[in-house]
Amino acid sequence: MKADVNFISDSCAIRIFLSAALPKAWKILPAYLSILILLNSACTDEAITEKIADYGDFKVTERKIGQQLFNVVEGSISRDFTFSNNIGWILEGGVFVNPGSTLTIEPGTRIYGAFNDKTSFLSVLRGAKIMADGTADKPILFTTIRAETSIPQPGDWGGIIINGSAPINVPGGEAEGEGGTGMYGGQDASDNSGILRYVIVEYGGKVLGTDNELNNISLNGLGSETTVEYVEALYGKDDGIEIFGGHVNIKYAVSMGNSDDCIDWTHGWRGKGQFWVVRQDPFSGDRGIEADNNEEDFLATPFSEPVISNITILGADDGDGGNIGIRLRHGTKGKIYNAIISQFTKHGFETQDSSQTYIETGEVLLENSIVFDNATANPDGKNFKNSEQLEENPSNSTSRSLISLDGYVGVIVNGAINPSDLDPWFSSVNYIGAVPEESNWTEKWVNQLR
Repeated sequence: MKADVNFISDSCAIRIFLSAALPKAWKILPAYLSILILLNSACTDEAITEKIADYGDFKVTERKIGQQLFNVVEGSISRDFTFSNNIGWILEGGVFVNPGSTLTIEPGTRIYGAFNDKTSFLSVLRGAKIMADGTADKPILFTTIRAETSIPQPGDWGGIIINGSAPINVPGGEAEGEGGTGMYGGQDASDNSGILRYVIVEYGGKVLGTDNELNNISLNGLGSETTVEYVEALYGKDDGIEIFGGHVNIKYAVSMGNSDDCIDWTHGWRGKGQFWVVRQDPFSGDRGIEADNNEEDFLATPFSEPVISNITILGADDGDGGNIGIRLRHGTKGKIYNAIISQFTKHGFETQDSSQTYIETGEVLLENSIVFDNATANPDGKNFKNSEQLEENPSNSTSRSLISLDGYVGVIVNGAINPSDLDPWFSSVNYIGAVPEESNWTEKWVNQLR
């Protein structure tokens, strides 16, 4: 039986290097012999066993790598199926969940994207469901298989994609997800594509080509009955969380260390959001939030027009001087309350093109917010760009003295609006920011920047 070098190549490479590079006399040392034996066991045929369960459209291969057992999944899941938490699961290439099928993922389950010349991802097709319902003590983790063998990197695999039937604003009312990951869009604003709760997705976002990039988490045309809460996108190669239209609501979301935008919306997203944390790291990053209506047609309907409250958006200097906290452009509308925006090198809050004109009509709004210590690498030194009316709003402030942050933890009660007065979906709070020190909802389950 031939060993699968995609999963064990790192340990084999180390073994070969040690064998070739070290003097032969060293090989009598017990410590060296122990290391060599350990690494050699990962390179032998005996380290891998396979047992194939063929379900027709997809198959599951039981594979032992070293001393650890995995289930490797390939193909399109065409029946109700469960990823159990007593074993690790590896996605080999694009794994789809077909319409009419439900994929259930037990709390505490680990799912790995294969790291090889295939692009691995999980795509829940329109009409299918994912029930990934973790807990704070047992979150569900999607990561790269390299996390088990070496140093993981952004873009090691493709990430997860969920496609729904809610309205989007592209011609024809439907579109295909990036990377051929399925059609989305429709007329069902309350579409229910399942649950993402206490789910971490890291090191995804593989770049397939120009303007063809997968994200850590892609939410495509999802309806308001889909549950997305307590989710994290960490170290993605492209965007952390991207929302393509629909009416999905997102509560308790963390997006950190992503190479492009931490959160991105487009194609007519009309949902709500509360308790969001965005944090860049110094290695790469673009916008904390980048928001569009439709880049081809700024007046496409339905407009992107979310309502968002209680967010903390923190930047970092990655050396290019171009990081922006929140940028609204391409005709998006939106109302944001109780926000903290800080540490971005270019601007804290910026509007462009027709999105700027919606400030005058009140369809773009930032209120009860603190925007401070931005534009540190920008000659004009502005916290706000093309949105001075929002800076002059008496409910907003640019004073750093109002708040002290420990990382992203910290809020201020003075000047907040109770968002539940805007819509009963929002939790009732009396503070600006996302994470109070006395009730830190990110404890236990969130993976931090390394």
